[in-house]
Formats: sequence, structure tokens, C-alpha cells
Amino acid sequence: MKPSQLHWSAYLAWHLRGQAQYPFRPLPLILRDQARRARAMVAYAYRHVPYYRETLDRLGLTPADFRTAEDLARLPVLETDLYRRDPERFRSHAQPKERYMELHTGGSTGIRRVIYHDTAALFQNAAHAERERCMITALVGHKLGYRETVITTTMEGSTPRRIQFFLRNHAWFPRQASIQRQYLSVFDPVEENVRLLNEFQPDVLHSNGSYLVTLFGYLKNSGQPFHHPQVVTYGSEGVSETIRRLIQEDFGIPILSTYQATETLKIGFECLEHQGFHLNIDLYPVRVVDPSGRTVAPGEGGEVVVSNLINRATVLLNYRLNDLATLHPKPCPCGRQLPLLSFLRGRGRDFLQRPSGELVHPDVTATVVSRPEVWQYQVAQHAPDHLSVKLVVAGDADREATRAAIASGLAHVFGADTRVEIAFVDSIERTPGGKIKPILAQFSEGEEGTSENR
Repeated sequence: MKPSQLHWSAYLAWHLRGQAQYPFRPLPLILRDQARRARAMVAYAYRHVPYYRETLDRLGLTPADFRTAEDLARLPVLETDLYRRDPERFRSHAQPKERYMELHTGGSTGIRRVIYHDTAALFQNAAHAERERCMITALVGHKLGYRETVITTTMEGSTPRRIQFFLRNHAWFPRQASIQRQYLSVFDPVEENVRLLNEFQPDVLHSNGSYLVTLFGYLKNSGQPFHHPQVVTYGSEGVSETIRRLIQEDFGIPILSTYQATETLKIGFECLEHQGFHLNIDLYPVRVVDPSGRTVAPGEGGEVVVSNLINRATVLLNYRLNDLATLHPKPCPCGRQLPLLSFLRGRGRDFLQRPSGELVHPDVTATVVSRPEVWQYQVAQHAPDHLSVKLVVAGDADREATRAAIASGLAHVFGADTRVEIAFVDSIERTPGGKIKPILAQFSEGEEGTSENR
């Protein structure tokens, strides 16, 4: 073992201590850790990151003005477009760029962003994963050596696989403790993936939300024999309640979701109470804001703004993820003290438009289209008075009743003269990043984000 591998192995072991129980710590202690990290990150960013040094000087602020994570709201809300135009302004110059790991966002719209992560942050991320992994291993029945199938965008170049390879190249992991992983692609034929799954017989199956629709919809309709894993986990996109019930009730498999992004790797995770995401606020403080960037009260909806207090390569503070959600005002019945964020309700930029010019919130569109028999949908706006809808529905759905209900609902929202075309399809085309966009909003501004979510 190389000395550097010994160092990072010890570093990982040190940070693993107590992670499984950390979410149950008293909230004041969690907030104390959060404040300590916020102070340290602002001081670091001021010394080493051009954007924050320039911004604090322009606002007449110093690192001493940031005592808690709430003070991060004194910074301007950082938009993805600003970061994309000049990512080097957000990169720390404390180390040469070559010493950082370069990751890319999904690039669903063809515009990819580079995010740098430092080695310490990646190993801390691996340790923090124990907060959610402890629930997975409880469902599997053992902590070490289990099998996991990951169905992702590419077998070789996906972010999870690249991070795993990086960690194994920098530290030593005992063979008997290693998770045996199988990587499959969302772009391969579902029949072939089912065959490979059955051969590998995983304990855990992980993919993005839209692929679970493809996989379990195929299994439901075809009756194909299928090795049942002990738990299904997913991120990157949501799934309908119909699909969650299908997986949990028809197939008898527990399902859990995570909230992550390439920019902020471990924002939150779902527990067995299924109330929402427990937020790792000591690592990634979250605000929910209105369109002007002001924090809204718990229970009110808005857009997610997050700060990364771990990564010291690309530093992102008060960063808008463009996800729509609500902070729960009450704690979770599970006993974890990490606050709860609702499951995500869409993208903040996915607005459609009425012929009058008035924008229609994504929640409104989703309410009309998200019917119990609808497994997956995509609404596209070609003109203010012209919508087309693609639907993937359950095999026993009454298609004509579904067509009539959705067409009537959309006409009520967008106007009686709006032309609504509805097509029932077996699948919806994926973006190059492997996702399926539920709304193709011709009139929204900006690009799609990359957050890993439900």
C-alpha cells in the first residue's frame, strides 16, 4: 500500500465514525457544526476563490460577517448561467487544477458544466453516504459485501462510477467489505438489462427515476421473470406515486430516493417514513426562496438554494438549483433531527404560457396530467395555443377516458381554443444525459439543471 493510500484510508475511516447516527443528534448540535463549516468555507473562499473575494469586497463584507449559515443569504443568489459563463472564477486556486477531480453535469440541453471536486471532499462524501446507506443495509440484511446494480447513462463515464474508481485508486478497501457493483446503461434494450440483472442477482438496484418507469413498466406488462432486489433506490428524476406503489405493492420491493447534484453531492435522503428528504444541513444548508431570492417560511413553496460547505475546489454558496420544493414545518416521525424537504415538484424554469402571455406554473400542468393511470408524461408547447402530450400509461388504462380528461383539463388551464394533441406511447425519448423532461417549455428561460432528485 502506498503512503498516500494509507493516508486516505485512515481519512475515510475517521470521517465514517458516527455517520449512521448523526441524523439523530440534537438539532442545536447539528446547527453548531453547520455554523462552524459555514465560517470556515467563507474564510477559505475569500482567500482562494476570485468570485467570493470580489463579491465580498464589492458588498463591503468580510468573512467575519458570516457567523452562521443564515448569513450566507447576504451573498447574491448564484445562478447557473453566471457560473457556466466563467467557471474559473469559482475554482479555488489553493491547489493546481490538475489535483482536482473534474466532473460534468448531465448536460440535458446540450450545455454541460464542469464542476471540480477536491480529494478530501470526495472521501467525506463517501463517509456521509453512511447516513442513507445504513437504511439500505438494514433492508438488505447485512452491511458488507452485498451486490448493487447501477443503471446509469453510460457504463464507463457516469459520475458514480468515476467517483468509485477515483476512491479505489486513492485508498485501500478490503475485498470482503467491498460492494460488488454491476453497471448497466439506460440506453440499452430493457430486455437485455433484465437478463443481466437476473444473472447478477443484486441486493440493491439503483437508477434514475425515469428508468424505473421503463424497467418496471416492462416487467409488469410482459410478466418477464425478474430477480427481486431487497431495495430499489433512485435519484436524478422523480417517479409517479403510481410507479412507487407498483414497485412497493405489486413487486413487494421497498423504494427510497436521494436528492443529489453534481454540484452538491449529498443534499438529502428519504427515510422509511417516506415524508420527504432529510436534509444534510450541516454539509449543505438549504433555503427555499421566492422569485426575488427571499427565504419563504416553512410550509410555503419556492425554489431550492443550496450552499456546499464541503467541496473546496469549485466553491458554490447560495446556489440556485431551480428545483421546486417546500420545507416541512414539523420534524419527521422517524426521530431524525435533520429537517425535511418535500419531494420535488418540478423545475422552476419549466413554465408554459397561456395565449394571453401569462405563465403557467409547472405545478398546475403536473396536477392536470398526473393521473393514477399515467406512469410517465411529457408536455410540449409548440405555440401559446398548441400543446402536445406524450403518455406512458398502465396496460389496463382506459385510454379514451384518460385522453378526454387530460385534454379537458389542459383546455381549462390554457383556454378553450387551445389545441391539445395526446399520443399514447411505449416510451419517451431520453436526453443525451439519459433523462426524460416532463415539460418542454418553449417559453422558459435558461437551461435545465442537473440535480439528483425524486
